[in-house]
Order: sequence, then structure tokens, then C-alpha cells
Amino acid sequence: VNIFLRKAEVEAAVKAAKNAFPIWSSKSPLERSQILNKLADLIEHDLEAFPSSLHKSELVYNCLRLENHILSPSRLNSCLLWFCSVAGLISPWNLPLYLLTWKIAPAIACGNTVVAKPSEMTSVTAWMMCKLLEKAGVPHGVVNVVFGMGTKAGEALVCHPDVPLISFTGSTLTAQRITEKSAPHCKRLSLELGGKNPAIIFDDADLAQCIPTTLRSSFANQGEICLCTSRIFVQRGIYSEFLKRFVAEAKKWKVGNPSDPTVDVGALISKEHLEKVIYVKKAQAEGARVLCGEGVDSLALPAGNRKGYFMLPTVIAEVKDESCCMQEEIFGPVTCVVAFDTEEEVIERANSVKYGLAATVWSSNVGRVHRVAKRLQSGLVWTNCWLVRDLNLPFGGMKASGVGREGAKDSYEFFTEVKTITIKH
Repeated sequence: VNIFLRKAEVEAAVKAAKNAFPIWSSKSPLERSQILNKLADLIEHDLEAFPSSLHKSELVYNCLRLENHILSPSRLNSCLLWFCSVAGLISPWNLPLYLLTWKIAPAIACGNTVVAKPSEMTSVTAWMMCKLLEKAGVPHGVVNVVFGMGTKAGEALVCHPDVPLISFTGSTLTAQRITEKSAPHCKRLSLELGGKNPAIIFDDADLAQCIPTTLRSSFANQGEICLCTSRIFVQRGIYSEFLKRFVAEAKKWKVGNPSDPTVDVGALISKEHLEKVIYVKKAQAEGARVLCGEGVDSLALPAGNRKGYFMLPTVIAEVKDESCCMQEEIFGPVTCVVAFDTEEEVIERANSVKYGLAATVWSSNVGRVHRVAKRLQSGLVWTNCWLVRDLNLPFGGMKASGVGREGAKDSYEFFTEVKTITIKH
């Protein structure tokens, strides 16, 4: 595993990956899967040492083991494939271990070598993972990690002529720049971007299940998950009851040091991000009501955390669909709750944003659940649940939420080329 720190060293990282490619790609699928399995075992063993409670999930190491399902020798031998060589992988700060392994695992499982550029805000996680890659027996040059700013190290990677494909998870704005910079090289792109995810709650929903799950989908990881709910549509017949119970439960969420097991909401990633996600004044200027959280309730923090970037779970009501709070990705512990009357109406309103990543539908009517899920412009739809993941299924968004899909078969297809060979007898 090579670690590079400056923009100028992106060239060295790509060169190391190119040099390692012939030997690594010549290894059998079984040999590559054995190394990935060992890496999964090491991460599982050391998981508690990594920052963030959300890393302590079987998803982190299962995405490494999953590649065994897509790389059986019989499958490779039944296709004529060409490995893509060097893959550029750019991962974000919000789930740094999971999203980095999610990209590295399929890339190297398919025989490619990689240059990975983790977020400059979460470099410690990537550094820790590098040590485990070496322990797992990943050969020198197969995984190369570049630390640096996106505008320098990231852009150098995207623009490098010897990196034919880029897998990126992050903001839609950054993805637009990646698309522009990679266009002269006709690079293959996989882009997993932002969302403005709706939850649609019909009057026959089981509120005992719906309310705690929707609280989690709104405020888990401080709302810093691309799949978090930030628009909650509640059918008018239960709107008042839902809002009363939802706000009461939101006020119970404890904010503080994330290493404290009794804490529900930790610090946001940075001062700049905290300032960005405080939408309270914008909402009030547009006539909305802030029911709890920022600007309404006092934030009590331990003395050692009072200079941190903390924010209370915030619920906004009486907000118009065209409001910035309902149109822009906030990426923080802020959610908006509005009423609706009919199924047709709520589908149109849920689809009225530029994003299309995820949605949740709550109803006990099976027919309605199927009808609504089919018509929502979202890459993922959960019904009567949230964040239930099967790593074999495609992951990605529609519209401004992304290009392409990743996960199992889709990752396998992204990280390989199909070659047709005709031989005359």
C-alpha cells in the first residue's frame, strides 16, 4: 500500500498502480478473494478502533466479502473480459470507512489497481485502513492512497490520462466539475451524489413504527447521510398527531460527545458545514415555523464540547414546496414536515425536486405501497422501513442524484470491460 500526500505525487501513485496491474490482474479470482476475505476479517476484528459509531456495522466488512459472490471462477471463465487497469476512487467524509471499502473492494476484486482519494477531513480512517491492507497481503502498488484537497489531489486524479474510470461519492456540484474535467478523456464515471429524500406517510401508517424510524432517517449521523430524510409528507388526517409526537420525540434526542453511548447526535464535520446547514433563518424568512431545535431550544453541552460544531435536531413546519428548505440538500439534522391530501398530489410533490436518490413510503395498504414506489423518481424506495440494505442490490440515484449504479453485479460491470473476440476456424 502506497500513501501519497501532495498533488505532485498523484503521478507517482498512478505509476505505482500501473506497474502493479499486470501481476495483480493475472492472479486468479480465488487468490484475490482470499486477500479480500482476510482484509474483511482484520477490519471486523479492529472495528471498534475506528472513529464513528456508524462504522461499527457488518456492512463495512461484508462489502469486502460480497465480492466473492460476483467473482467466482466459473463466472469469469464464461465471459471475455478486460480489466480496466487503474481506477480512481474518490470517497467522502460522512461514512469514510464504509464508502472507501465499498469502492476499493470491487475494484481490486475485478483485477484492477486503484488510486484512492479519501476526504481530507477524514484521513485518519483511511490511514488506519492502509495498515490493515498491508496485513491482509495486498501487494505493493495495488492500492495507492492520495491525501490532499479535492481541488488539487482530486482534480489531478480525475484529469490523469492513465486513469480510465472514476468512481465518486459526494456533492452534485463536485460531480459536475468531475464530468467536465474527465470529458476530454472519455472516462467512465460512476457518480453517487446528493439527495432531497421524501418520506410519505399515509393515514393508515403504523405510527408506532413510523415515528422512531423517521426520526432515525432524519437525524442519524447528524443528518450527514445522503439517504437521510429531509422532507416528510404526512396525510392530513394524521398530520397534527404525527407532528405532535414526532416533535416530542425529537426533543428527547441527546446531543453531545459521540463517544458517549447515551448520545444520539454528535458534532457536525466542520464549522463551515455547521454554518451551512443552519436553515432556521431562511425558513422563518419564508414564513415557516421552527417547532424544535436550532433557535428554539437551548443546547446543553458538557464543558469540554461547548466549542464544538453541534446542532440540535430541528423540525420545520408550514413550509412551502418551493422553499429552499424543501428544494436544497441540507445534509444536517434538519427536516421539514408538511401535510398532503391525496396520493396523486403527494407523488407529484415528492418528485418536484432535482434530486432522486431515496424515498420511504409508510402505509399498510400493499397495493398503494407498490403504486407509489413505482412512480417515485428515486433510485431506492423503502416501504415501512429505512436503510435496510442488501449489498447484492443496485445502489444509486436518478436525476441530479447520480449516474450509474454500484453494488455486486453493477460494480462488477463498472470495473470491467467486455471484449468480443471472433476467431475464424
